[in-house]
Amino acid sequence: MALYIQHKLGLGFGIMFGLVLLLATLSWQNMQTLVGLEQDHDELIQMQENLLEVRRHEKNFLLRHEKIWFQYVRERMARLQSILENKRLWNWDSAEQSRQEAIEYVQLYLNHFEAILGDETLSVEGRIDMAEMNLVPVARHLQEIVANRLSIQAKGRVVHLARSERFYAIIVVFALLSSAILVFLVTRSIIPSLLSGIRFADEIAAGNLHARLAKIPGDEIGILLNAMQKMGNDLQHMEDGNLRAQCSRLALHALLETSLEPLSLQQQLEVALRIILTVPFLHLQDKGAIFLLDEADGKLHMVASHGLSGDIAKACAVVPMGRCLCGRAAVEGKLLYFACVDERHEIHFEGMRPHGHYCVPILFQGKVRGVVTLYLNENHTRSDEEEGFLESIAYTLAGILHRKSMEERLQHLAHHDLLTALPNRVLFAEHLAQSMAVAKRGQDLLAVMLIDLDRFKHVNDTLGHAAGDHVLIITTQRIRECLRASDLVARMGGDEFAVILSDLPNEEAAGLVADKIVQSVLQPIDYQGSSVYIGASIGIALFPVHGREADELMAKADMAMYEVKEHGRNSYRFAAGSNQP
Repeated sequence: MALYIQHKLGLGFGIMFGLVLLLATLSWQNMQTLVGLEQDHDELIQMQENLLEVRRHEKNFLLRHEKIWFQYVRERMARLQSILENKRLWNWDSAEQSRQEAIEYVQLYLNHFEAILGDETLSVEGRIDMAEMNLVPVARHLQEIVANRLSIQAKGRVVHLARSERFYAIIVVFALLSSAILVFLVTRSIIPSLLSGIRFADEIAAGNLHARLAKIPGDEIGILLNAMQKMGNDLQHMEDGNLRAQCSRLALHALLETSLEPLSLQQQLEVALRIILTVPFLHLQDKGAIFLLDEADGKLHMVASHGLSGDIAKACAVVPMGRCLCGRAAVEGKLLYFACVDERHEIHFEGMRPHGHYCVPILFQGKVRGVVTLYLNENHTRSDEEEGFLESIAYTLAGILHRKSMEERLQHLAHHDLLTALPNRVLFAEHLAQSMAVAKRGQDLLAVMLIDLDRFKHVNDTLGHAAGDHVLIITTQRIRECLRASDLVARMGGDEFAVILSDLPNEEAAGLVADKIVQSVLQPIDYQGSSVYIGASIGIALFPVHGREADELMAKADMAMYEVKEHGRNSYRFAAGSNQP
């Protein structure tokens, strides 16, 4: 075939082949240009998204005044600045001034933000006013610069497409005319190759990157068609990779957004699991689970699940470390892939269908916090891209778990005494209001006790504060032992405690509890081989006997307590107005 073309067609075939090659080359260049334009468009969209994220973090900072939001703003601005430094997006002189202006405005925004962050005297309203005066104009101007560049880029893309279409139309017309002349010179054996090449070129030019040739001829035209098909494969692979990357970003963003919602830990993990299962390129079965490590028993507990049968949920509710697939992943501390159910799948039940697994440990600072287990079709083809994404998800979950743990810790510290771990004055007031509301609805009797320790100051002065702390801890334990599980004891400060007794059968019951506390506190406390003696003076106010408001009950209980102190201490007394002696 090659000899026939060279000797019989000569210059005619050379012209036709040159035209086809030119068309293929121009198509490739056009595709490269379009890909570049799309990349530019994506980066400009990212700039807009970063600006929106900056504004959202700015609002969170203004409302909460937490430094973490400034860190988020700084990270987003750093991404924005890196895009601005890409001169390919600003590739002519008229845009350079806008680029430099945008970079300056980014730094100006951060300077204003740091000024607001550093001024601890500002109130919420003050921060908002400062933001409206300094931050908002800068942010709006940045948005205008990006929007203007995006508009220019879009117009350039339209112009490029229009020119490409006109040029391709000219090339195709010229090629058709040349083909009409050369058709009398070529043999019927090369006509199918030409027709296949034209159809394939048209599909690629039209953007159909899925186009494929059923059979590629072995002549010179076939070499060209093979190159064009490879070009289509490469472009399709690039497009698929961009789509997967976008899906990954959206999934991670959605996961981070849920961490800011006022959800319980279980709800957040259930939402996270649904997000993972809906990522299209993972090819997962619609079921999975998230386990968390319980440090108390050293086992994995299923906290969130989706699509699991009752048998699986029951059999896998608690998994010891090292057992079955999840336990192995937790012990090894790395992602494990299992193509099928084998001897490592230690938990079995009747009716289990063939399947595979991804088991991804949730690690924070090298320590296992849990495991994400996902179901796959048997003999699923694993990929580095899948595993990399799943590890990113696990790292994100680890951050969410750590943040949730810190929030719970801070919440506990805000409402509990550090030494005794008892509720503090704030939490006691909340419980008292709730208990009074319940007692009012049920017309129940409720008692409030104020307990002041006698001779405690003497212990601190003579034996030191370490001895005083030891006495407070032992006294706390003794008071708790005198109460029911439904009762509440709180440390109000120093050596003063408060107790709420709910749902009392009568007033005498409060007196019996108070006497029990007095007798228990009077017992000696051993400290470094010595016996320490203290006492307790208790004032009692009853709801609704002595008052219907919390402040009124507390005040009357306080007065009753001081009456006990004035009449010998180590006893209890009801507030005035009670029929108790």
